[in-house]
Amino acid sequence: MSKRLVLVDGMAILHRAYHAYPLSLTAPDGELTNAVYGFTTILMTVIEKLKPSHVVVAWDVGKPTFRHKEYEGYKAKREKPDDELIGQIGRTQEVVEMLNIPQFGVEGYEADDVVGTLSRQAIKDVESEVIIVTGDRDALQLVRDEKVRVWMPAAPSRQGQSRGSMLYDREAVVAKYGMRPEQLVDLKALMGDISDDIPGIKGIGEKTASKLIIEFGGLDELYQVLRKDRSRVVELVGERFTRMLEEGEKDAYMSRKLGKIVLEVPVQLSWKKCKLSNYDRKRVVELFEKLAFRSLIDKLPNDEWDENLEGLFS
Repeated sequence: MSKRLVLVDGMAILHRAYHAYPLSLTAPDGELTNAVYGFTTILMTVIEKLKPSHVVVAWDVGKPTFRHKEYEGYKAKREKPDDELIGQIGRTQEVVEMLNIPQFGVEGYEADDVVGTLSRQAIKDVESEVIIVTGDRDALQLVRDEKVRVWMPAAPSRQGQSRGSMLYDREAVVAKYGMRPEQLVDLKALMGDISDDIPGIKGIGEKTASKLIIEFGGLDELYQVLRKDRSRVVELVGERFTRMLEEGEKDAYMSRKLGKIVLEVPVQLSWKKCKLSNYDRKRVVELFEKLAFRSLIDKLPNDEWDENLEGLFS
């Protein structure tokens, strides 16, 4: 592949970084920097390990999305991010900007919608591949053979290494979940997702939902069978669960809409703008010294970005 695009879900990685380091990590002037430091460490690791030719960071923009309008309870019970985390978003975006990496965010959508849209636009180029960097497993539905993979970095250690990172291709997703990446959103439609307050069908858990999706292939196929040959569903999961499916059909389809990553966000990929290009190393070093990120200065790439696309983790 001549083009390797890395798409970073900014908030997902920043959240992971925030919880990886103590709040005692501050700049000399007292500015809290634990999330900024952790995010920057992961970003440096991404550039070193994945050797991208192009990079984009996507952000949530903090406005209600179409999902909130569709379902008032969407993420309603999720705790608001700590003020200490929110206060570090601007500084983190400054670091990304200084590294000359473009950033995207679109009102009404979430960062993973932006990532999904850009990934689908990117793979129209036959010489391209995409690696999505995130801590959110929802992104696994975007995996497409070797063209789109998902890298989930572990929380960085104090030595700046990501331990226990996992790269998911189609085979890895099937091995872990027993189903294809595109089926995962239908799994969530049935079982719901507590972390996002997606209801699913009340009473249907992961075991039953997995059995149904693996047997029938997806949500649409399941309900087609349920209407045409109800006995097949009863035989598989019993009368009680079959009634739950019938009564909860509307909730299942709404939950799928909530859980499905949108691929038509009004954003356009520009290979030219996303290409890793020269940056002002002196300015970045000055910022890192101001923030007491001295251990990361040696990890900065040369002024001219390395464009040699070596094998992954080679």
